[in-house]
Amino acid sequence: MEQDTTEHHPDPQPLENEPPVSQTEAGYQKIRAELHEARKNIPPKNPVDVGKQLAAARGEYVEDISDPNDPRWVHNNYSASNQGEKEEVVPE
Repeated sequence: MEQDTTEHHPDPQPLENEPPVSQTEAGYQKIRAELHEARKNIPPKNPVDVGKQLAAARGEYVEDISDPNDPRWVHNNYSASNQGEKEEVVPE
């Protein structure tokens, strides 16, 4: 029979230093109750159309998702300023 060469080390944290299970369970229940209370205060998420989310992710402007003041979406209308530059050609 071979000799057992496995080294056995005592547990560095003896169980005497561990809190009793009842204290641990009470702490868990307290934290769980606090979490449950906190979740009540989170407003419900507005469901957004997945297609709109994908379009926004592609960089397209999407109403109610994209920021309308973002420089990418601000387009100047130059058609009014070109009115004075038009000339009519009068045939002779």
